[in-house]
Amino acid sequence: MVYFYESKNDENDIPHMIVTGKDKFENDFLIKYGYKELQYIWFHADKYSSGHIYLQLTNGEKTLEDVPNEVINDCLQLCKASSIAGNKLPECTILITPWTNLKKNKYHNPGEVSFKTLKNCKRRKCFGRDNKILNRLTKTRVEMADNVEETLHRAKKSKDEFFFNKYLAANKQRLIDVEIQRNKLKKEQKKLKKKKIEEEEFVDFNVENGQEKMTNI
Repeated sequence: MVYFYESKNDENDIPHMIVTGKDKFENDFLIKYGYKELQYIWFHADKYSSGHIYLQLTNGEKTLEDVPNEVINDCLQLCKASSIAGNKLPECTILITPWTNLKKNKYHNPGEVSFKTLKNCKRRKCFGRDNKILNRLTKTRVEMADNVEETLHRAKKSKDEFFFNKYLAANKQRLIDVEIQRNKLKKEQKKLKKKKIEEEEFVDFNVENGQEKMTNI
């Protein structure tokens, strides 16, 4: 599953796209099927496990220095919040580097990366957890849950920097509807599981107290 978020410095601005995988396997897909035309900037908690957060440069931006601080802070907050250890800390250092500086080989475990050069790595501090920012970003989130690797592969073959902008424009409502149905199904399954456990506990209680009725004659 891959998540897409929108970050805006101003209501009139073209939104920045933020992308992340649900787990280390999807994060590996994002590295494997990334391509330079996307102009991804990678964020990850320094010295802690965390999500791999990708910011796509837009509006003619060439480097991180061209990105509004508010957009960068959105990425820092998402990254810190995705780290179990980092999220508990009053402050967390976030590593930042272009996707083109990431290195992945057969010796890396899922989710692990190294860098081609440390000169292209930057560090930013993220202070505290800002629920206002995180709630705003969550409201923009769109999930891509089906055919993830196939879609990422098609994107890489296209070399189109606007592939995912076009993909979301064409599929956003469908993806939202699928997510709603998936969440509804999860809730129903959770209720059924809870009901089953309660029924089993009720039977066990009756047996322990000698209240089980024998029906055999």
